[in-house]
Amino acid sequence: MQAVASASLDAKRLGKVFAVLERVDRSHDVAEFAGRTLEALGSVLGYRNTTFFAGPSYGGLFLDPSPLLEGTQRRLIREYRQRWDRHDVFARPAAAARLHRVSAVSVDAGDPAAPADRAYRDWLGGHGIESLTAIHVAPGGKQALFGIFGPRGTVGPVDLAVLRLLGRQLGAIARHLPASAAGQAGVPRLSPRLAEAAELVASGLTNAVVARTMGVTEDTVKKYVSRLLAETGTRSRTELALVLQRGRA
Repeated sequence: MQAVASASLDAKRLGKVFAVLERVDRSHDVAEFAGRTLEALGSVLGYRNTTFFAGPSYGGLFLDPSPLLEGTQRRLIREYRQRWDRHDVFARPAAAARLHRVSAVSVDAGDPAAPADRAYRDWLGGHGIESLTAIHVAPGGKQALFGIFGPRGTVGPVDLAVLRLLGRQLGAIARHLPASAAGQAGVPRLSPRLAEAAELVASGLTNAVVARTMGVTEDTVKKYVSRLLAETGTRSRTELALVLQRGRA
């Protein structure tokens, strides 16, 4: 596991930490917090392949039945659940203890793999994922991890220092958030066609796939998406998915 750069973070990197926190700080519940954080990890820090898993215990979070997934992680989730969730490198007791202590831990291709972790890391490597990073938070009494994935060197020592600082602040924000906001309006009434589009878009499908499924053009799907974001008061597909999940709860 990577060592952290000892040098102080410069103003530019500190500014990015504050930019992420500004986007997350007004979250009303854990679901909104998770969605806003994933969006900010992508738009501010440039991490496009990310996840959020949560559970009642640290070991249980790896079995999360409905994690949030961004980027390539969406196409890997089925096989992960079938074969690898109990073999995740961050599920090891040593990794758990380290995450509780320092908030963020990163494993890169150059780091030696323990025999028990080799098969899991080889599987990820076969999909071009050689850098694994986890950020630990404890929202509303639960245990949760944000994951960042990518090729070798995605998270370097200075990046890890940034994520550790960010992780501590995210943990402070998340600690007292409720699982869902009280009195939330929920999903507005949508036409059958718009409701169908909402389900498809929120499931992570691209505009092209949604268009083929619904038998419309991609331009029509783009108009649907704009209407959905406006009517639900959301800013991204991730937030839209969270609103729909809360509406079904």
